[in-house]
Amino acid sequence: MLLSPEFLLVKEITSNVSRSEFSESDLEQVARLILKAEGTIKPLVVRTIGWESYEVVNGHFEYYAALRAKEINPRDGERIGAFIIEGHKADVLEEQVKMLRNIYPISEDFMKIPRNISPVSEAPTIQEEGRINLSNLDKLLDQKLQLITTKLDRLNASSPIDYQSQENKIIEQKLENIESKVNQLLPKTNITEIEEILNNKLEIIRQKISNLSKQEALDILAKNKTALNRYLEAIDRESNQLQRVNLLTVETEEEIQQAFQRNNIRGGNEAWKAIEYWRKPGKKLTWENLEKSAKTARKGHQDKIQGFAKGTYNNLKKIGYIPD
Repeated sequence: MLLSPEFLLVKEITSNVSRSEFSESDLEQVARLILKAEGTIKPLVVRTIGWESYEVVNGHFEYYAALRAKEINPRDGERIGAFIIEGHKADVLEEQVKMLRNIYPISEDFMKIPRNISPVSEAPTIQEEGRINLSNLDKLLDQKLQLITTKLDRLNASSPIDYQSQENKIIEQKLENIESKVNQLLPKTNITEIEEILNNKLEIIRQKISNLSKQEALDILAKNKTALNRYLEAIDRESNQLQRVNLLTVETEEEIQQAFQRNNIRGGNEAWKAIEYWRKPGKKLTWENLEKSAKTARKGHQDKIQGFAKGTYNNLKKIGYIPD
């Protein structure tokens, strides 16, 4: 069988049932269970109401529990499993909801929640300056591509219905629009924008291959592989930028040494001497002045810093920045 839940961003889902209909204590407990289990055993059922926008059809309680999980830990609670009612099988899926979700609900005994749930740590809301963890973005990409690969393995050798041709044209146009947006933003975008673009791109690919034969889907995936790699390269560039040290505010030599070590370069000790020298009263720390010290060959010159030469100056520019 091909039917399987998707992992949707909680922020893209809405419910027409008020949160006040449910007990906040129950939502809290289930939210923490979702975070501990890294998912829910009862995915939502949603319908598409717009571009990257969904409305809950069944599972309003689960939705608000997922929303609470995201409030507790925005990173780990970012996504929730959901079945999407769309396409030519929409009527059949809606009938399943009526039959399976309403006639045979999960028993109350099963839904009793133990009270001794260990707390889930709150995710920090402020990212530590100069650091970024790419593991979650890599995990997201791997997860999405694994879902795509799994679907490809289950596809039949041919597309089932003729009407899909027109639908594929629409999706192809969406892909082109995304690609155009990427080309405009990549040189100047930040990490959040890159992640959003990446999510959109993967979702469009998923939609497109669901209507294709296995070989056609593999061709599409190969075609978009280069673009996906470009997004990750852009993320790496953004990460490197965030790890650069503010030379006006850096407080210890150790911070400079660590920055040099992260980049596998030498000269941290000499670079720190140059920074300290140009931050003295009456001096001004600028790249121009640092370069002056690096170029000064005469030891007796007042701006000469022992050991601080052109190579160390260039390395310092790699790991640090001076705000305007």
